[in-house]
Amino acid sequence: MFFSCENDLANVKVVTATEDTPDQIFTDFHMLYSDSGNVKIEILGDKVEDYSKFGRVTKFKSGIIVNYYSDSATLVSRLTAEYAELKPLENIIIAKNNVIITNFEKQQTLKTEELYYDKRVKKIRTDKPFYIESPNTKANGIGLTADETFSNYTMSNFSLIYTDTTDNEFSTIK
Repeated sequence: MFFSCENDLANVKVVTATEDTPDQIFTDFHMLYSDSGNVKIEILGDKVEDYSKFGRVTKFKSGIIVNYYSDSATLVSRLTAEYAELKPLENIIIAKNNVIITNFEKQQTLKTEELYYDKRVKKIRTDKPFYIESPNTKANGIGLTADETFSNYTMSNFSLIYTDTTDNEFSTIK
């Protein structure tokens, strides 16, 4: 007795994984990075797609929230973006579209459209236009480098507007 079957190639292609097919899909994603038992970084995402086979990247297509904590478990800063890619082999996170970093200790907010975070050197950077606001200072420019908590930063090609808290006068530095 002989049996044979035939598969339509169009149907086979439909079930074949490609570069665009995630290996895993997570909902309500929550990851913690700790050092010596202390949580340092918390990463959250509504829907996360992991592509392990083709290029090893994790995509946060529905947005990302990254919380940075001090040694005393105090929330120091938060990064949010509408899209992000986590590349674990390179130790980088690329955040895009409405990227906002808030440093709660310094009451500062950074807004840009693209930001790179290098976990090895604990630095963030952007070559795109940015805007920084704090209670008494506003700055905008193109290009910025900062530590991972946005506590210390260096701006490139910027204008700085600050308010003197004594008389609310505005001054501009270029």
